[in-house]
Amino acid sequence: MTVTADQPIPKDIADAAARWFADRDSGLMKDEKALRAWLASDPRHARAFAQMEAVWWELGDVRASCDVRASLAQPPRRQRPSRRWQLTPAKPRLWIPGAVAAGLAILAIGGMQDWPTRLRADVMTATGERRTVALPDGTLVQLNTHSAVALDFADNRRLVRLIRGEALFVVAPDARRPFTVEADGGSTTALGTRFLVREQTDDTRVTVTEHSVRVIYPRNEGKGIKVEEGQSVSYGPAHGLTAPAQVRVADALAWTQGSLVFEDRPLSEVVAELERYHPGYFRVIGADTQKRRVSGVFSIDDPVSSLRKLQQSLGLRSTRIIDRLIFLYM
Repeated sequence: MTVTADQPIPKDIADAAARWFADRDSGLMKDEKALRAWLASDPRHARAFAQMEAVWWELGDVRASCDVRASLAQPPRRQRPSRRWQLTPAKPRLWIPGAVAAGLAILAIGGMQDWPTRLRADVMTATGERRTVALPDGTLVQLNTHSAVALDFADNRRLVRLIRGEALFVVAPDARRPFTVEADGGSTTALGTRFLVREQTDDTRVTVTEHSVRVIYPRNEGKGIKVEEGQSVSYGPAHGLTAPAQVRVADALAWTQGSLVFEDRPLSEVVAELERYHPGYFRVIGADTQKRRVSGVFSIDDPVSSLRKLQQSLGLRSTRIIDRLIFLYM
């Protein structure tokens, strides 16, 4: 098989490379013959493994092995950061290599998949970044972390496509040109001033913070519903378009001020939200731990510090590989 360096690595190969790497680095691999055979069986295997080592090098931990060094362009040497703090469990935890493997795969694949978004977007934010931009018509758009939009303005329309993430729209009035946000097969047209649109894993959520909007799903054939101030709807292939529900506007807008607000939410949900603002990997291990209930206000400008305070308040333990891979457990 002929493989060029610019061909993308399939996710199953990247996942396998992460598992091999985690097993070897954790000391669970007693015989490297199987790894060597896997590396030799497909050029993509060696390239994926090299990329995992590159990610790990960027985290400041290891050097590339001789087996795959030829497949990896050597990064410039730099002083590696010292490890400020790391809590290691007293007894070996068998879940740690698998969790680290998953984290490495996510970090590596995430970087590979960012280029298509860059090519489509007019405005985008990096992980942990928030950005406010003024559109040509005077509308203000505030993008949340890891978000991207594309603009399509003409004489008879103002169209914004939310490619990923979340944005707050403060719409400038223009009776001649409606203002519409398209996201994941649905559309939201402003009938007033302020609203939020967020693409989630399984659906898209629209929250109105001032005046009202009309939401249509599916975009080209669905029936529209009016969503008033202080209401929220979601839409997606699994459940269609939901009925409007009341929300707390201040809580919905908290991220624009650098905070997240939770009331009696499961720990897994809180940690997943904090992870959105961190260029790394947060996970809660154990079903009972994931179900712990949390209420509070957390800073998104320093998600690692917020996670540390959350850990301390709940009496949890952690395994940390610098600040990029963090696991909480009982």
